[in-house]
Amino acid sequence: MCWSCNPYCGGCKPPKPRPVRCPFCNVFNFPDRTSCVRCAHTLPPVPRPSPVICLYIGESCANPCQRHKKPPAEGEDPYCLWHTPLDSGRQESEG
Repeated sequence: MCWSCNPYCGGCKPPKPRPVRCPFCNVFNFPDRTSCVRCAHTLPPVPRPSPVICLYIGESCANPCQRHKKPPAEGEDPYCLWHTPLDSGRQESEG
């Protein structure tokens, strides 16, 4: 059980993309940027997580959290607020 939420953990919801380091000036940039805020060089692409079959809800998920590894407990509703369908390609922005 978590005491406080770490947005990069990925335990109860998909992890947020980590900041991207510019290979030229070593400045960290938000992952949605395509060029460095300091030197304007093109940033490397942000790696996307591999899609998986979520055992919790029984569907494919493009941005999985750690709940995908086991089915829901008996009597538990298999609903995931953070489910990202493969065709949407979107990232959840809430952390």
